[in-house]
Amino acid sequence: MTLADDVRAAFPVFREQAESLMLDTCTVHRPGDLVTDADGNVTPSLTLLYTGPCKIQQTLAQSSNPEAGAHQYTVQDTRWDTPVAAGVFAVDDVVTITEAILDPQLTGRVYRVTEPFHKTGATAQRTRVSEVTA
Repeated sequence: MTLADDVRAAFPVFREQAESLMLDTCTVHRPGDLVTDADGNVTPSLTLLYTGPCKIQQTLAQSSNPEAGAHQYTVQDTRWDTPVAAGVFAVDDVVTITEAILDPQLTGRVYRVTEPFHKTGATAQRTRVSEVTA
């Protein structure tokens, strides 16, 4: 038996353990074609991709503050974890935290996928997102 055989045999348990820490719930939508409603408001159509467990966390304790023109921005490195089988996500997909038991302040927050996640041997999808604020 090789190390690779041992890892393959244990991998379902590794994924189970990673998923057991995903205590939040989210929905993910993919924006599509622009639609105009009866009042003339234009918004993208949304296709539901995923509803289920997830986890949000900042990966760095401090943010950066880049400047563009006369405006200063705050950029925080944020990671959104989902089960490996949750689906294939793409840049600009919209993630809404629908329930966050341990931190109710996360409920209702909306994020945009900025970097998809790909990895051999992943125990979870660990996708980079940025928060969407008004």
